[in-house]
Amino acid sequence: MKVKINTHKIKCFKSNKLLISKKLSIQTFGNVSQRINKDFFVIKPSGVNLNKIKSKDMIVVNIANGKNVNSKLKPSSDTETHRVLYKEYLNIKGIAHAHTTFLTAWAQAGKKIPILGTTHADYWKSDIPITKNLKKNKIKKNYELNTGLSIIEILNKKKYSTDKCPGVLSRFHGAFSWGSSCKDALKNLELMEFVAKIALYTLVLGKKGKISKDQIFKHFFRKHGSKRYYGQ
Repeated sequence: MKVKINTHKIKCFKSNKLLISKKLSIQTFGNVSQRINKDFFVIKPSGVNLNKIKSKDMIVVNIANGKNVNSKLKPSSDTETHRVLYKEYLNIKGIAHAHTTFLTAWAQAGKKIPILGTTHADYWKSDIPITKNLKKNKIKKNYELNTGLSIIEILNKKKYSTDKCPGVLSRFHGAFSWGSSCKDALKNLELMEFVAKIALYTLVLGKKGKISKDQIFKHFFRKHGSKRYYGQ
């Protein structure tokens, strides 16, 4: 079990460093986590310089109660958001969160990202949704937990599954994405940022016409459907 945990810590550590090197985050912002099994996940410590710690310093968290396992360091301040998503969705194996430039701009503007072309449709077959404003009582108490619950709420409201919608905007905050591993979650965050960027440029230039559902579904399902044929 110790070897398995160390392997997940290494994966998590590398993905958190990639978050910075890919310029998806600055300084100590953002966080990536990795599920170990149904009971535990790994996440980075809060506010640390990743160049001054090692993979062994990644923190193991109990999904059921949020307690740290054998660590004197505090886990990321967003740990409760990660935890509630792991608890709700057993298929999620990794989660990434950051305040990227374009995704955060959309989140601060309070706008979902409309599906305007096939690049978006390669990974989402609908608009990228945004969570509702949190009420005062939910901000003052259990803020991070309620942030996670607001993500679950918008997915349920839209009837989106986590494999058909690999990420959402968090109102006034940034974005959360997920996937089959922490590396996959980070890839989806990077894709979200690119989609957010080209969507903004498209609207600035002036959108002409609307992409058809036929073209959206063609691009999405050729990558993600039961008869997918894109890639190896």
